[in-house]
Amino acid sequence: MSTRTGVVCGSAALAASVVTLFVAGISAVSTAAALVGVVLLAGGQLIQSGRLVDLASALLFLALLVAALQGATTTTVLVAGGATVLAWTFAHAAIDLYADLGTAPGTPVELTHVAGTTGLVGGSVVVTTLLFQLDVPPLSPLALASVVLGAIALTAALRR
Repeated sequence: MSTRTGVVCGSAALAASVVTLFVAGISAVSTAAALVGVVLLAGGQLIQSGRLVDLASALLFLALLVAALQGATTTTVLVAGGATVLAWTFAHAAIDLYADLGTAPGTPVELTHVAGTTGLVGGSVVVTTLLFQLDVPPLSPLALASVVLGAIALTAALRR
């Protein structure tokens, strides 16, 4: 058990950002953007800054966008997009839970949040990936990245 609420969500956020780094890091530019995003995400959690977490998530998305423009596969873009959404969500949850609960026991709540959100986003990525395996007209990587951006914007709008 952790003595500080937000550790489980914070760890999940870092793990998700590392997934984005490894999946979207197909070039020097996308790798650099994702690496800076991971570092800023960790820093944002350490100093409890939601704005720094937002900046970090924007850099992770930039890495995804650069990867898409450089010809990443549909699956790569979808997995990196899902991981970016998870990193942003979990990082904000960690900050919010610590602000609300402090050192009160919150591990069961955090584990439930991480499991449920990962299942929802992961399921969406799997279904969308399977739909792209069907014989449909090809979608450009930029259009796919725009769809992922729309999902991130929708998530942000629902959170506020």
